[in-house]
Amino acid sequence: MTDVPGITSRRFRHERLLSMTLPTYEHAVRLLAAAAEARFASISAVIAIANGGLAPAIGISSVLDVPNYRLAAKHNPPDAIYTEATGHVICDMSALAAALNGQQLGGTVLLVDDICGSGATFTAVQPALRPYLQPEAIMRTVALCRNAGTSLDPDLWVWTVDDWVCFPWEQPSRSAATIEELPILERVEPT
Repeated sequence: MTDVPGITSRRFRHERLLSMTLPTYEHAVRLLAAAAEARFASISAVIAIANGGLAPAIGISSVLDVPNYRLAAKHNPPDAIYTEATGHVICDMSALAAALNGQQLGGTVLLVDDICGSGATFTAVQPALRPYLQPEAIMRTVALCRNAGTSLDPDLWVWTVDDWVCFPWEQPSRSAATIEELPILERVEPT
């Protein structure tokens, strides 16, 4: 377990739940893949932070036609909406270690998650991932969403959000909150 110091709290307005439809998600994956390809050196691999990063990482790696891998990291004990991040991140590199079988990744590697909420997951995973990368490898962080309260900016993201996001692969919330769909955007951040 890694304690991540200096991580800011996520910002939630508690006014509505933000919903990402499947077409909006698919469009965002294509945007992120195109932006990564245009802005960074040739992408050699994509690594998903499971569980939330699995779907976008698979989508991005498919668009870019590069291998994808996974690792697990968790810091939200329950998955209930508006659960505040603890800053205590548990990293499990066993799936990545098994897939690499002693090899190290080189080139430019995308580390993908669904959301950069507080920044704790990206901050904890990056040093844990270093032994699995060649010394000259470059790591870039990518997320579908960035919470407005975080002090960490991923290298690429689509939406800056200030309320809870429901992703297409999650069970719909039973909350009585108003549901607002995230819009389809035509650019990624930072612009």
